[in-house]
Amino acid sequence: MAVSWPSLNHSNVERITVSPQKFLLFSNDFIVQRFFSYPEHCLLLSLFLNGQSLKYWKQLENAFCDFYFEVRFTKYLSSTIKYAFIDYQRKKERREERNPVIFDMELNEENNQSFGEKYSPQSINDEVNASPNPEDLLDSISDESVFNSFSDLTITQKKILTYTYSMSYLDKEISRILSISPQAVSKSRNTALEKIRRRMSIIYPELFIEGRKIK
Repeated sequence: MAVSWPSLNHSNVERITVSPQKFLLFSNDFIVQRFFSYPEHCLLLSLFLNGQSLKYWKQLENAFCDFYFEVRFTKYLSSTIKYAFIDYQRKKERREERNPVIFDMELNEENNQSFGEKYSPQSINDEVNASPNPEDLLDSISDESVFNSFSDLTITQKKILTYTYSMSYLDKEISRILSISPQAVSKSRNTALEKIRRRMSIIYPELFIEGRKIK
């Protein structure tokens, strides 16, 4: 369920009695502080404190669940990419240790090219860089539920998640690449994350309440 944010108009801003900076004093937890660094989240809490309306509390609760899921998902993808790189490096080192003579055997006196340089998938000195190709990100995902969820996304959604989490591109950069607006990038990413949430809530119901991840 998408969160319907109150508009940041003049009358709403006047009702806020606590500045966004003071919201950060409510907790020393980094996640909570990051959550309340967004003005719309501060506004929701202010509206709840001013009116004690469960409507705003529910919106705030849902917004935090969405935010926390994305933080955890970002951390998971970052770790996946990191360990895929480490695994590649280890395999490359083992391959070079097993075949040092063959790997360094010279093939051509003119260009001094070795067997390893010609036939290895990557040169010895090459590093694995983050890839903008969604298939490369998909290949690095070991969790079956995340793999299947990612596979079911549209091409555009896959590209946006890859650019966001693998390449660390900003929405403006992604919008230029895909020739769409930054708002469309954000909407498509949120839709993709919601699809993944729904699928994972079926597989891991103990981790979700009303379809939203809480731990």
